[in-house]
Amino acid sequence: MLAIEVTFLTGRYVATSYNSRQSAEWPPHPARVFSTLVATHFAADPASTPGHESERAVLEWLERLGAPRIQASEAAVRDVVTVFVPVNDVALTDVDNEAKAADEAREAVNAARTTGEARTLKKAQAVMAKAEAALAKATARATAVPSSSMDPARGHRVLPEHRVRQPRTFPSVTPDEPRATFVWDEAMPTEEQQRTLSGLLGRVVRLGHSSSLVAMRLTAAPSGSGWRPDEEGEVFLRVIEAGQLAALEAAWQRHREEEPRVMPAVPQAYTRRSAEAPTKVPASLFSESWLVLRRVEGPHLPSVSTVGLARAVRRVLLAFAAEPVPAVLTGHAPDGRPTTIPHLAIVPLSFVGHARATGTILGVALVLPRAVGEMDRTAVYRAVAAWEDAARMEDEDTPAVQVNLGASGQLTLERVEWGTSLATLRPPTWCGPAAVWSSATPVALDRNPGDLRSRDPRELASAIAQAEAAIRAACTRIGLPEPSRVEILPAAPWAGGAKARHYPPYPGLDGRVQRVLTHARIAFDAAVRGPVLLGAGRFVGLGLFRPEPR
Repeated sequence: MLAIEVTFLTGRYVATSYNSRQSAEWPPHPARVFSTLVATHFAADPASTPGHESERAVLEWLERLGAPRIQASEAAVRDVVTVFVPVNDVALTDVDNEAKAADEAREAVNAARTTGEARTLKKAQAVMAKAEAALAKATARATAVPSSSMDPARGHRVLPEHRVRQPRTFPSVTPDEPRATFVWDEAMPTEEQQRTLSGLLGRVVRLGHSSSLVAMRLTAAPSGSGWRPDEEGEVFLRVIEAGQLAALEAAWQRHREEEPRVMPAVPQAYTRRSAEAPTKVPASLFSESWLVLRRVEGPHLPSVSTVGLARAVRRVLLAFAAEPVPAVLTGHAPDGRPTTIPHLAIVPLSFVGHARATGTILGVALVLPRAVGEMDRTAVYRAVAAWEDAARMEDEDTPAVQVNLGASGQLTLERVEWGTSLATLRPPTWCGPAAVWSSATPVALDRNPGDLRSRDPRELASAIAQAEAAIRAACTRIGLPEPSRVEILPAAPWAGGAKARHYPPYPGLDGRVQRVLTHARIAFDAAVRGPVLLGAGRFVGLGLFRPEPR
C-alpha cells in the first residue's frame, strides 16, 4: 500500500478547473499531484540532491500504478472575483507598446487554435514570434541603461501601484480538513523507493497556484470513505498512465518553442458512493469512449450541416473498411435492410453553450454502442487507421485526413486525445451524468406529431403532446428511463445553436418519409449518463443532447 498525504498550509487550495477559468478544482486531480512531483524533481540540482538519479525511476514506477482512491473532506467554494495584478515584465522598463503587441499576438494565436485553421495559425505564430522578438530586444535595450541615468519622470513605474495591470482570477476552495490523501491499495514500494519518494515529497512547496502552499509526505492509509475510481462515477478527474513523465517532458519542450502547456492526462470517472451499496446510474446504450477527429482546415461548417458531414465521414470509413464490412459500420444487415442492433453513431460536435458560441462544427465524434463486440470495435478503428495511413502516404509528417464535401470543398480532420482539446471535443462535456438535458441539435421524431407551429390551440396542444410521447419513447429506446418531464422548445436552448426549421429536411432522400425536427429539454427524476442521442437521426448527429449544469 502507498499513501501520499497533501497538507494545505494556508487552509486553502488554489487551482483552476481544467474546463473553466471560473471554477476551482476539488478534490485535487491525481495528474496534478504527479505533475508537481515531476516539476520538483527537475527543479533540483542533481549534484546537490541525494538520490536524484533514482527519483526518475520512482516517478516512472508511480505513473504505472493506476488511478488512486482519494480521501478528502468537503470543501467550501470561494466566490471568484476578478482582480487586476501588476505585470512584472514592464516594472523596470518602458516597453508597454511591445508588451501589448506581444500579448495581442499571443491572443491571436490562441484564437487561431480555436478555429483550427492551419494557415491562419501559422501566420499568427509568425506574427507572435516577431512581436516577442521585438519585446525581448526592447527589454534588453532598456535594462542595459545604467540605473543612474534613468529618467526620473519614469522612475515611479518601479512602484507596484504604477505598474500596468491585467485581469486575473484565482478560484479556490477551503476544505473542512486541510488535507487530501492519495492511496494506491495494491502498490508495494520497496524501502529504497519509499526513501527516494519521501525525499522528493519533502521538497514540494506548492500544488496548483504558487499561493497554494503544501507539505507532502508518505503516511498510513486513512479510514473512512472517499473518492474512488468507478466507471459509473459522477465526476471525471484527470489521472495518469505509463508514459506520463515522457509526455510532460515533451509538453514542456513544445511550450519552450511555440505552444502553451496543456497537461497530458487520462479521464477517470470517480464516485463518493459507498462501495458496499453502489447505486447504478442509468446510462444510454452509447459508449462514453469516443474517437474524436478535430477540424484542422477547410470550410467552417454550421451546425445545420451535421447530417451531411456525418454521412460524408461514414462514406469514407466504408471506403477504407476491410471486407466484409460489418453492420456496426454500415448500419444495415447483410440483406440490405436496416440493422435492428445499435451501430456506430457519427456525431459532429458544434460549439454551443458558451457566451461566444458560434455553432460552428469543431470536430466529429465516432460513438460506438457500449455493448459492441471486440471484432466490431477493431473493425472501426482499423478503418480509421487505414484512412490515416492513406493520408500519410501523401504527407508523411501528418496523420490528418480529408473529407470531400462536394461543392463545399474538403475538410481536414485530425485525431485528438482527451485533455488536449477544446471542451466541445471532450466526451465528459456531453456525457454527464445529469438529471436535465437540452438538445444541441434537433430531434428527428420517429412519428409525425402534427403541426408544431399551428395557430390552432387544440391542434398545437395535440402536436406537442404527441411529440413529447415520441421523445419519451426515444429515451427508453436507448436504455434510459422515461423522463419525468419533456419540453418541446420553439428555439435552440443553447447559445450558438440553430433553430430546427433552419436544418435541411431529414432524411432528405427520395422515397423516404420526412421527419419532423424539434428541439427539446428532458428531465429525469435522478441523474443519468449519456451520451443522449435521440430520434430517427441519432446515428448521424441529430438529437444530440448536452447535460445542463446543476
